Parts: sequence; C-alpha cells; structure tokens
Amino acid sequence: MAEHSGFTLVELMVVIAIVLVLLLVAVPAFTDLIDRARVRGAAGAAMSLLSEARGAGVFSSRDVRVVFQGSDPAWCIGANGAVTASPLGTQAGAAPTCDCTTANSCTVLNGVAANAAGLQTLQLSSADYNGVTMGTRPSDFFYDGRFGALKDLATTPSVVFTSPKGKYQIQLTVAPLGQPSLCTPSGQPVIPGISSC
Repeated sequence: MAEHSGFTLVELMVVIAIVLVLLLVAVPAFTDLIDRARVRGAAGAAMSLLSEARGAGVFSSRDVRVVFQGSDPAWCIGANGAVTASPLGTQAGAAPTCDCTTANSCTVLNGVAANAAGLQTLQLSSADYNGVTMGTRPSDFFYDGRFGALKDLATTPSVVFTSPKGKYQIQLTVAPLGQPSLCTPSGQPVIPGISSC
C-alpha cells in the first residue's frame, strides 16, 4: 500500500474555518484602530501647527494670527505672521488674516524649515485626515510676538475633532499663556496617551 503525504480535505476546511474566525475578530479591532489613529493624527497635527506658529512669532518678534476656516467635511487651520518690517525697537504691525483654503497663503517668518525668503507655510487641511470632522471653530486669535501668549488673555480657544465613525473625540485647547494641549472630552472613550478633560 502506498503512503500519501499532505492534508486531507477535512484538515484544510478546519484551518480555513479557524482563519475566518480570527479575521472576523481582528477586522473590527483594526478598523477601530484606524478610526482612532485618524482623529489622533489630525488633533496632533493641529497642536503641532499651533506650537510652530507660537514659536515662529517669538522667533521673529512678530504677532501671529491663527485662523480656523471651512465647514465639515472640508476644514482648515492656518497661521499668518506679521511680515511688515518695523523700525528698530518698535512692535511689528498686526498679523493679517489668511485664507487657509488657498495653498501657501498662510506663512510665518521662521529661520527653521523656511524657503529662501525665510517664510514657512503653516496650513493644515482636512484633506489629509479623511473623514475627521472639526466641531465649532473658534474665532481667529493672536499669539503675542514677544512672549508667545495669547493677545487676549480672557479667551481660551478650543475645538473638538471627531473621528470618521464618530466614536472618538479629541479636544484641542490653547491656554492663555499660549500652550496648546489635547484631551478627551468627558464621557468619550479613552484614547491611550491622551488624558481626560
């Protein structure tokens, strides 16, 4: 009698069934991970943009205006610095508004990662974060070019980013002294690495 090596049809079907069960368990967890990563990426990029805008303002001793524009699903954030030269020892002029829906329209004077004119584009678009929405947009606010604090210390700008499936939210808040921070609004699912508000 000849000996056969290989798998029987029953063994192959059992292996396929086990793989299918594992996929059914893993796919929802994977889509949840992607949903959480998208909102975390958008909020983190917005926080980074605000930190860069604040730093550029202090670096150049010029005020920086931050704008939140658009409506869901198309939103954007931009920062524009005062570029008018001022006489030695006087404060530069006010930072003009910018249209962050237009490419390269929001710039700050910065010695790091800048073009030949010393300008760095600071814009963030929802196009880079598919499906992430931004809640009520705050009014434009200004970073003081001397100290990096908000020009109007009575305001605390904040905005909430929501994941594509609506399960996760991250709130971005700017403290009166200018530091941006992230937190998860109360009653929302926890996102590892981000504290609750």
